[in-house]
Amino acid sequence: MSSNWIFKCIVAGAGGVGKTALIERYVSGKFIEDHKMTIGAQFSVKDVGLDSGEHVRLQLWDFAGEERFRFLLGDYCRGASGAFICYDLTDYATFEQIPEWLRIIRQNAGMVPIILVGNKYDLPNHEVDVETAEQYAEDARCLMNVMCSSKLDLNVNPMFVAMSKWLIYYAEQMD
Repeated sequence: MSSNWIFKCIVAGAGGVGKTALIERYVSGKFIEDHKMTIGAQFSVKDVGLDSGEHVRLQLWDFAGEERFRFLLGDYCRGASGAFICYDLTDYATFEQIPEWLRIIRQNAGMVPIILVGNKYDLPNHEVDVETAEQYAEDARCLMNVMCSSKLDLNVNPMFVAMSKWLIYYAEQMD
């Protein structure tokens, strides 16, 4: 028996961490090196067939990371089923902003499942180590922390598939 699900997912994080590149890689399979700054939010859709036979439509809301757009984000969070909070592995300051993103999302969407995403794994000189990020994810009651690279297409699809499966699990618990 197959089911059809539609879930709204937020993709948030500081400006320049690779949110748009991550979504572009997942939705189109392409990596675009040079992205323009996101203004407000952008919207993408990806249909996913899971190994369980279930079908999921992910509505991905790409939030602008710059401080001047944060006042808009509360409204965009409403009705979200899950979220990805991204940070740049080569810039510790973006990791330090995670609590602010958690606050915005949880204040406006509730205790939705959240995956922390360490982007730009392909680059050298990581300033955020795996152990620190995983401990933070656990302490902040996130589902997991994932290290990924949009450029190399590393862990991109598995991360979204994992979120889809978690969202189905939580939705079925609500029934």
